[in-house]
Amino acid sequence: MLIKFKVSNFLSFDEMQEFSMLSGKSRLKQEHIQQNKNDLSLLKFSALFGANASGKSSFVKAINYAKNVIVGKRTIKMNSYCKIASKNKDKITSFDFEIAIDEKYYSYGFDILLHKNEIKAEWLYELKKDKEIKIFVRELNKDMDLNEKYFKNRGSIKRLKMYSEDIKSQDNILFLTIMNENKNDLYLNEEDNINIIKKVYNWFYNSLVIIFPDKTLMNDSYYASEENLEKITEIVKSFGTGIKKCKFEAIKQEDLAAKISDEILNKAITYIENIYTKYIKQGKKKFKAKVFLRTGKDLYIFEKDNIESLKIKTIKFEHQNCEGEYSFSEESDGTIRILDLVEILLSNNTDKVYIIDELDRCLHPQLTYKFVENFLSRSNNSTQLIVTTHESRLLNFNLLRRDEIWFVNRENNGATKLYSLEEYNERFDKKVDKAYLDGRYGGVPIFETLFPVKEC
Repeated sequence: MLIKFKVSNFLSFDEMQEFSMLSGKSRLKQEHIQQNKNDLSLLKFSALFGANASGKSSFVKAINYAKNVIVGKRTIKMNSYCKIASKNKDKITSFDFEIAIDEKYYSYGFDILLHKNEIKAEWLYELKKDKEIKIFVRELNKDMDLNEKYFKNRGSIKRLKMYSEDIKSQDNILFLTIMNENKNDLYLNEEDNINIIKKVYNWFYNSLVIIFPDKTLMNDSYYASEENLEKITEIVKSFGTGIKKCKFEAIKQEDLAAKISDEILNKAITYIENIYTKYIKQGKKKFKAKVFLRTGKDLYIFEKDNIESLKIKTIKFEHQNCEGEYSFSEESDGTIRILDLVEILLSNNTDKVYIIDELDRCLHPQLTYKFVENFLSRSNNSTQLIVTTHESRLLNFNLLRRDEIWFVNRENNGATKLYSLEEYNERFDKKVDKAYLDGRYGGVPIFETLFPVKEC
C-alpha cells in the first residue's frame, strides 16, 4: 500500500509537496481504513480536486515518471523540471515513496538532475515506529553506503557490493533497477533480507497501476472466464447501462481479418503459436495458450490447446428489451469507461494501488459517485484507489471522510500546492461541495473578463 508520496521540482511542483494516505482524526467510516501492524491506519481511497491547470495531472505524471525510471522504461523529458524559476533548471528533482509491503514499511526514492538526465542519489530505508533503518544509500561517484548488518547472507553482501561498484559512476540507471535485471537467482532464499530489493521493485512494477485519460485500465485476461463475465454483468447492470448479459461469441479468422489489418492479425497468431510451441517443448500434457488482442474498443481472445486448433472469440453484450447483440465498439463511451474500470471493483488482488487521472471522464456525475461508492463498499482488502476529478458531488461527507479529500491549487507564483481537507477541520454536516465551489478551499478557477464592459 502507498503511505506517502513526496515530489519537488517536477512540472508544476516547485518546493517539496507531500501527499499522504495516512488516516486523520476522524472516527467515522472506519471501513474506509486498512488497519496495519503497529497501528498504522491507511486510507483505501483519496480524491484530488482542483481547477484545470492546477497540477492534478502533474501529480499523476510525477508518480508515473518515477515508476518508469524505477522499472527501466523511462522516456526522458529533459525539460520537465519546474519552470516557474530559471534557477530550477540546475536544481535536483526529488521523488520519495513510503510504502507498506508484508506489514513492514519502507522509504524509497531518488534524486535526479532532469535537464542533464543524471541520477544523483538513491536510498532505501525500513521504517520503524521510532526510527529509520538504512538499507542502502547511493550517491553518484561514491562508494555505496550499505548496511551490512541488515543482510544475513555474506554472499549476498558480497554481490551487492560488486554490483554497486559496477554502477558507481553510472548516472543513467538506478541501483534498484540494475538489481532486478536477470538476477532471479539472487533472491531464491526467501529468508534472506536481500529479497526486499526485489519486493520494492515488484511493488512499483506490479502493484502501482497508473491510468491516464487516454489509456484503458482493462486487464484483458480478466475477461477470459465465464465466471468473471457473470461478475462483470452484475456490475454493469447496477450502473444502469442497459446491459443484461455479457457473453463470449466465436468469430472466424476470415471475419476478423476483415476488421483488422493483416499485420496485427498475423502478429497475434504468431505470438500464440510461439506460446503453444513453448508448452509442447516443455512436455506439458494439458495446457491452454491464450493471447488477448485489443484493437480500438474491441477485444479478441485467441486460444489454442493440445487438443483443439486455434479458436478466436470476442465479447458481446445483450441489452434490456433488445433482441440484437452489441460489441465493445458499439457501446457508449460511458459504458466502455465502466467496463475498463470494472477490474478495480472486482479485483481480489490485495496489493494494488490504482491511480486514475480524470476518473469522471465520459461518466455521468451520478455514475462517478456510484463508482466510488461501489469501490468503498466492496473493498475488503488492501487495494487503494487514488483519483483526480472535477466531480464536486463526491465532496459529500455521506460518501467520504475529510482525510480522503485533497485539493490541488496553483499559487500566485505558478507553483502547485497539495493539501487535505483535514487541515480545515470542517463539521460533518458541512456542505463541502458548495464551500469548494465558492472558493473556500482554493482549487477552483479564477476567471478574467474577456470583453470588458464599457460604461455608457
